Amino acid sequence: MKRLTLQEMNESQQRRVKTQLDQERKRLGRELTNAENNRIKDNAIDEIMKELEKAASAVRAEKKKNKLQPSQETFSWSANTHIRGRR
Repeated sequence: MKRLTLQEMNESQQRRVKTQLDQERKRLGRELTNAENNRIKDNAIDEIMKELEKAASAVRAEKKKNKLQPSQETFSWSANTHIRGRR
């Protein structure tokens, strides 16, 4: 999965990133440097990406489980043979 940008995130995810930046700024009692700002953003984006990947893998597993439904009918050879035969 490619790295998310702030523009690709929805509003709640963007708000989480901004909130973490504000909390860190308040904790330090000063403005953040560019390096600190980028580090906090990267950590927040990594957390969001992990959550999204976990949700996506759960959806994939559910699809895979639903796809493999056993059926009661047996395999029909005549349904899979072409009328004109193999060429």
